[in-house]
Amino acid sequence: MGLWGFLSGKRRASANPAIAELAGEIERRLEALGLFVQARPHGTGFVEIRASTSAGLITTPGALGSSGVALLLAGKYEPPALVFEQINSVAPGLGGRMVGAVMDALRARPGVLARVKVNDLSPLQKDGRRWWEHMAARHADVEWRITHDPDATHWPAPAHLAEDNIPRTPDFLRKQEKLRTLAREFGCDPARVALSPEKKIFDFLGQSFVSEGEATADGRVTVYYDPQMSDARLGCCLAHELQHLRYFAVRDAYNAEPPDGPLHRRFQAFTPQRLAAQRGVSNYSNEHWDAWAGVTPPRLFSDELAEGGSEPINETIAEVAKALYNWGPEVRLNPVWRELREAVDAAYATLKD
Repeated sequence: MGLWGFLSGKRRASANPAIAELAGEIERRLEALGLFVQARPHGTGFVEIRASTSAGLITTPGALGSSGVALLLAGKYEPPALVFEQINSVAPGLGGRMVGAVMDALRARPGVLARVKVNDLSPLQKDGRRWWEHMAARHADVEWRITHDPDATHWPAPAHLAEDNIPRTPDFLRKQEKLRTLAREFGCDPARVALSPEKKIFDFLGQSFVSEGEATADGRVTVYYDPQMSDARLGCCLAHELQHLRYFAVRDAYNAEPPDGPLHRRFQAFTPQRLAAQRGVSNYSNEHWDAWAGVTPPRLFSDELAEGGSEPINETIAEVAKALYNWGPEVRLNPVWRELREAVDAAYATLKD
């Protein structure tokens, strides 16, 4: 089913018209090359497009027996961008023609997307960066950004080509694709979210635990692969970790401004005593409150780990986000924590503008 058929149902209203029109233009031009094309919108500002020489491989253009391209129209990136996620060609010249078709569509809809990004480690391109630099030179009328960061690769190499020699099973690849889809639905750059085949163990409260996910202050999220993890659990994990990223960003801005700054005024009602009186919203967040070893209650946007050996505030806000994703906005939550989470998200949105 083409993009316009896909958008004809309930989701049509959620698609940004300019992005939808550009997606339709790309779809038509790729079909003119004889490719099978599939387009799927995600929220108001994203459309994912895949094309392949094989209808059976339309969702996996990286398969070694087919040619294909996978790209993302990201209207909510800053700046808005068309992202090439992967391109493979087993037919001479087809890779260049696929890029040309996409670029012609971009030119036909000027002003919709401001940049072309590439983060492609295709298994059939031994020197992919040089090839992409050649494509960028051929289409130099637009701004290009080419990256090859293994931690942000959208499509993994086949198991026998993986540098860590850890096999990527069909279930791993399906969960990886689901994680990318969820990231887009959250409005997050999928390049900053990775599914890791590794297992991470951490110590807490004198016990060892297997980590489900991790958010780091550099703006990245890692989810650790678990064959038993359901799609719902995957979404809850991502909601939790992405809330940490928003918290980190607001915390940095808060600590960088003077005591009478706008963020200090916005959050002045959330005193240590008020938050400590609420405790957590889940068993996991309450464990952090129980583990607090500081001489005074934790302060919002402080270095909780350094001061008290746990992160009750940070983790409680993340658990609020997880509950809202899992149960929806009608879930019964402590109103103070719900208000604080909304304030963090509102401040984060301001920082992005």
